[in-house]
Amino acid sequence: MKATYLIILLPFMLIASLCSAQSDKVAKLIEGTWQLDSLYIGGQQLPEPLLRKVYEKMNDTKQYTTYYFGEDGKYVNATKTNTTEGTWSLSQSGDTLTLILPDKTIVNKILHLDTDSLAIEPQDETKEVENGKIFMVRQKKLAP
Repeated sequence: MKATYLIILLPFMLIASLCSAQSDKVAKLIEGTWQLDSLYIGGQQLPEPLLRKVYEKMNDTKQYTTYYFGEDGKYVNATKTNTTEGTWSLSQSGDTLTLILPDKTIVNKILHLDTDSLAIEPQDETKEVENGKIFMVRQKKLAP
C-alpha cells in the first residue's frame, strides 16, 4: 500500500523539484544590477511633439535608472531623483517576477532573460498601461 502512494506521489515530487531548480537558475541570472535600456508603452497614442519629448527625456534619464535584485530578495529601483526599495521573488516555475513595494505589488511576466539582458512585462490588471514592457541590460562593472 505504501508503495502505491509512493508511485503516485513520485511524479509530483519530481515536477516540484524540477520547477524549484528552474526557479533557482532564473534567480541566479536575475541577481545583480541592471540598467534601463528602453521602455515600451503600448496602447498609447501620443502626438508626435510629445512623443519626441518623451523619447528625449528617456534617452537623458535611462543612464540614471538602475534596478538592483539582491541575492537576499532585496529590490532597489534608483533614478536620478528617486529611490524605491522593496523585495522581489520568483514564481516556482521561474517565469514570473513579483516586486513588493511599499505602496503596491507588481507582478511581471519575464519575456526574456540571459546573462546580459532582461525584459519584463508588468501584468497590470487595471489596464492603465497596456502592453508595457521594460528592457534592461546588465550594468557593466567599471574598471578601477
